[in-house]
Parts: sequence; structure tokens; C-alpha cells
Amino acid sequence: MLERAPQGPCRFTLLVPRPYWDPDTEEAALTLELAIPVLEEAAGGHVEGRIGEVDPLVAVRDAVEREHFDEVIVSTLPARVSHWLKRDLPSQVERLGLPVTVVTAKTSTRDLLTPG
Repeated sequence: MLERAPQGPCRFTLLVPRPYWDPDTEEAALTLELAIPVLEEAAGGHVEGRIGEVDPLVAVRDAVEREHFDEVIVSTLPARVSHWLKRDLPSQVERLGLPVTVVTAKTSTRDLLTPG
């Protein structure tokens, strides 16, 4: 976002897949509630928020079938704990025909819970 927003007019949509353990999407809604203000500050404007299907690939595919997007930015946990990277989600999303940028967190709360 910090790189994209200054390049000219753009819009951002945060898509949060529904967690399989929370089918009522309360956790996804909380993620949107916490993340959108931070992303809006970084983007310098409004960020749309959406809750998608449990499978992140299906969530992205559904979104790009409904709307036009120029790029997908996949934000993941660190590689050692990311299920999305283990299943190669970025390459799968690229097959939908859009450029993909991957942003990987350096740490996660899972790191704090894992000994060693």
C-alpha cells in the first residue's frame, strides 16, 4: 500500500477469508475492524472490507469474478507457519490472471506461542 498509493489514484479492498473454525465470521469481522483503520492510514484513503469464503483461493476467485482488480496483494504469516505459502497460494492466485505481490510478516503471535 505504501508503494501503491503514491503512484496515482487507486483503491484497496481487504478480503479476509472466513476462518473454518468460525463459520459465523465474527473473527473475520474483528480482523476487518482492526485492520481497516491501519490500512486506510497507509493508503491515505478509504479501504473496502470484505469477508470471503473459507478457502482463500475461492475467496479471491469470487472477488475477481465480481469486480475488476489490477493486482492482488497476498499478506501472510511468516513462511514457517503460513498455511497459504505451504499450499502455494500466490502461484494459484496468479493463475487467475492478475499480478500477485506477497507481503510476509516477520513475526506472528504463533511465534510467541511456539517454544524455541
